[in-house]
Amino acid sequence: MKRKQFLRRVGLGTGALALSPWLTSCLTFSDDELQGSFRNRLPFPGQITNPSFNLSASSAEIELPESLSLAAFQFNNSVPGPTIRHLKGQELNIQFTNNIGQESIIHWHGLIVPPEMDGHPKDAISGGAYDYEFSLNQRAGTYWYHPHPHRITGEQVYRGLAGFFIIEDDEEKALNLPSGNYEIPLVIQDRRVSDSGQIIYNPSMPERMMTGFLGDTILVNGAPSPYHEVEPGVYRLRVLNGSNARIYNVAFQDDLSFMVIGTDGGLLPEAIETNELLMAPGERADILVDFSGLKKNSIHLISKPFDVPSGGGMMGMQNMMGSSGPEQGTGFDLVEFRIDGESKQESVDLPGQLSESTFPEASSADRTRPIRLDMQMMNGHTINGRQFEMKRVDERVEQGSTEIWEFINNSNVPHPMHVHAVQFKVLDRSGNRGLTPTETGWKDTVLVMPGETVRVIMSFNAPKGLYVFHCHNLEHEDNGMMANLEII
Repeated sequence: MKRKQFLRRVGLGTGALALSPWLTSCLTFSDDELQGSFRNRLPFPGQITNPSFNLSASSAEIELPESLSLAAFQFNNSVPGPTIRHLKGQELNIQFTNNIGQESIIHWHGLIVPPEMDGHPKDAISGGAYDYEFSLNQRAGTYWYHPHPHRITGEQVYRGLAGFFIIEDDEEKALNLPSGNYEIPLVIQDRRVSDSGQIIYNPSMPERMMTGFLGDTILVNGAPSPYHEVEPGVYRLRVLNGSNARIYNVAFQDDLSFMVIGTDGGLLPEAIETNELLMAPGERADILVDFSGLKKNSIHLISKPFDVPSGGGMMGMQNMMGSSGPEQGTGFDLVEFRIDGESKQESVDLPGQLSESTFPEASSADRTRPIRLDMQMMNGHTINGRQFEMKRVDERVEQGSTEIWEFINNSNVPHPMHVHAVQFKVLDRSGNRGLTPTETGWKDTVLVMPGETVRVIMSFNAPKGLYVFHCHNLEHEDNGMMANLEII
């Protein structure tokens, strides 16, 4: 599809931002939905638009379609957690209540907040409540929230503690992007299922050191084999890779092209057309897809197979060393979109420029800082030769400074690197992969494949204090692949 043809079809959604009738319970499915290979209606968690609210984490045994069961952790009795949606500039008061029987704390992934509001592992609570107060002083974007206790983040996210955090602003609203029923949030997560149908989490040490915990079943918004009914029009998909370790190569059947309009830190400067998009754990992408003019009445969102560069021996050893999940790079079906009826959208044009973004130039950097990613057979994965210690300061940066960080992956496995308290711009990547469409905008998580060096530039304007940066393969993080960053 030519870009101009696509842009002529972009529609203006008419749905409201508040909780709408089309939002369904995460765990409600009727018998007539259990038909075909995609048997379950895609669920949507409820939304929180009140600036003062409680997020209560609790445990429960829940039953999913396909006779699956999960010993879940839930935010406000929902898996995934409710979607938090607010305007830029909003002051928030959030009380986190921990009733799961483990220590926990919430990290607002992608938000730039004071250090005591950021969810550092040192602030984890074993019970009771933790109060958050902060302002949303950043651009519109698709962010998310999840726990961040040391050594058990992977388990808590896997059991259900995660949700979208969507910020809106006037710049984005002026574009009249598809909204309401024409905006679809999708959190993609893989889970491992036992012969009895129980979703299990029990990674071995080789998995923690190598691949991370890879599942054999895909859940989207908490449901296996989901479908969603759409009109023959243009939809905005907010896609989050919420898996612990699995990377997805997001695409549509028949190489249907789509427009990437946003990434971790909000809208791109301009839309980019593509037919596939590699997404590591923690990464987000906003895409526009046109369901009109297709020759069939359904199409699948899929993850296309891909190769892990230089991963060879070590990636291929996972099944011999206790992992029963399909290997990294395996293809999956994700969601079926069923197209019916007539579009009620009003046609508008998407402008050539989506947002005003002024990225720092490499020449403006105050220093370049190498961040070496290695694996030591006795200790596991390390950052600059060390594993995480709660109060040791590993990197100090001056508030207001601009730095280039070089993520140098000397190991044989991929590492999605996430830095708290900043949004950064990817400058370049060694090898022949080049930059993905989402890497043309603001990022907080970047995939560093084996043997690659990725350079990013960022300005440290967050409040002074202690933050962390780490691999967002959650088993790697839990096994110590994290470091403290202090802004001074």
